[in-house]
Amino acid sequence: MTPRLPSPQQLKVPPTPQSPILFGWSFWVQWVVATGLGFLVSLLWVEIGVRPHLGAISAAVGSSFIAIAQWFVLRQRLSHISWWIIATITAWVLIGSSSLGALGWIAPRTELITMRLLYGFIDGAIVGIVLGLGQWFVLNRYFPNAAWWLPISSLSWAVSLPSGWVIGGILRSITGLFFAEVIGLTITWLAIAALSGFGFLRLLHHNGIQ
Repeated sequence: MTPRLPSPQQLKVPPTPQSPILFGWSFWVQWVVATGLGFLVSLLWVEIGVRPHLGAISAAVGSSFIAIAQWFVLRQRLSHISWWIIATITAWVLIGSSSLGALGWIAPRTELITMRLLYGFIDGAIVGIVLGLGQWFVLNRYFPNAAWWLPISSLSWAVSLPSGWVIGGILRSITGLFFAEVIGLTITWLAIAALSGFGFLRLLHHNGIQ
């Protein structure tokens, strides 16, 4: 007697798990693109300036576009992550209200490269800590090791802000155009997204979230 073969409907093929490498690459690219686009869209409402002309209002408006863009990426992995938007905007309002101003949209007055490096590193580290602390209050409910987000955020800003300021300063000295500062700040935000994206990816990976 010939044995009956199962019908195609009865065959159950287990789903192929997503490759960790593919997942990491996908998340990182989405995070960088979302952050970069959020910053570029924010320029339609916030004009790049110098201190003290950009404060809390500019910081609130500009950061809202970036926070919402990042939220679109995070909500695919973390449920009920809407507080990320509120935490990010709140932190930026605090930063904008301080002597730092809306630093993500500010070009330094000086064109000296050494000064841009020095103040970019110091101011960037401070911004990263304040922003990271605000976002930590949200991430803490998802990750037991969420405290790592503070050094990740601070280091990302401490490295990226002076880098963007230096590039903007060099391009400005060559072209004589203030638009070079916009290019520098765009590079700053892309670098921040790249570095923080890797850090976020480690948090997701260590906590088994794909």
